[in-house]
Amino acid sequence: MSAAEYQKVHTVMDYWDGARPGIADFNGQPYYYERLFDDSRDDWSEVFLLHPIERETLLLALEDWQIWERWYAAHEEGRASVDSHPALPEERARHQEITELIKGRLEVDPHKDLRATAEFEVVEPKGKNRSMAILKVRWNVVF
Repeated sequence: MSAAEYQKVHTVMDYWDGARPGIADFNGQPYYYERLFDDSRDDWSEVFLLHPIERETLLLALEDWQIWERWYAAHEEGRASVDSHPALPEERARHQEITELIKGRLEVDPHKDLRATAEFEVVEPKGKNRSMAILKVRWNVVF
């Protein structure tokens, strides 16, 4: 599989004028991605760092993403307040456990990790009770 092909976006952990950190595939393998901030422009750059992650980390991050999505759906329906963010009370302990388990695993290293630009495309628009559109991404490695 070529990196020039569109790949699955698993999570978008923060979005402001575009995806910033999250998990997506690169060459069919899961990577944590993080958009770089350009201090000289005082704005987000077009470059992302891509850090490979293990399957266990992916599964934990996806479980936590589902906890977030359930909170979001409840919030949209008026069943959860902002004060309970980012997890419903009955899932808060598991969310905190996952946070501790993946601590340090979802980080980039600017000296070792791949640099790439990204072309995100909407696969399915944001739907009711879903915090984000379903996306795919095409990575273009920068040297």
